[in-house]
Amino acid sequence: MLAKATAEINADIGVEVGGPLVTFESVDLTSPTDVDALVDRVRENHGRVDVIINNAGGASRLPTGTLEEVAAHWRAAFDVNVLSAVLLTQGLLPLLARPGGRIVLVSSMASRSGGGASSYVAAKAALNGWVLSLAAQLGPQGITANVVAPGYTPRTELFGDGLPQALHDQIVRRIAVGRPGEPEDVAAAVRYLASPDASFVTGQVLEVAGGSVPPA
Repeated sequence: MLAKATAEINADIGVEVGGPLVTFESVDLTSPTDVDALVDRVRENHGRVDVIINNAGGASRLPTGTLEEVAAHWRAAFDVNVLSAVLLTQGLLPLLARPGGRIVLVSSMASRSGGGASSYVAAKAALNGWVLSLAAQLGPQGITANVVAPGYTPRTELFGDGLPQALHDQIVRRIAVGRPGEPEDVAAAVRYLASPDASFVTGQVLEVAGGSVPPA
């Protein structure tokens, strides 16, 4: 289903730009073997990478009654949210432009507020810490690394069919601008951090959340 949706988006972009300038790969980013193969294809077909955007995320609802189940649940959360980003970034790092390369990690405001599944919160918070290491390591090479932390953005796959209306309204009341986020809001922040205009911005967590209103 996701591959089909990606193919349709790929075709739509091709129509907009007037040519087949976009391609996509379906890869298990938690598999070192699969990522190695992807890196080889990118090296052969493109040679250089300008921007790496890690946008995988989510949290499974596995049972956590026993310690074995707790361990499986937490490992799965870190695989999806952290390991996928680490393997892709490390794999493509030799191909990343120097200077001018950009790394953007997509975290979540859950890592600030603590809302949501605890494994998801911890995994996204790990990205916020990792970006500091990336920024220090890669800054001397002219590469920046930043995090975008979206707030409540219901029109995304993360929220599926959406939240119950009462919960939706409760969350929106806590947003200063009075509305939920849109995918375009997040995309604009990513676009900025990936652009030459952000060459002096690195190691930052940019919240795209509409402002948080303290509890009454």
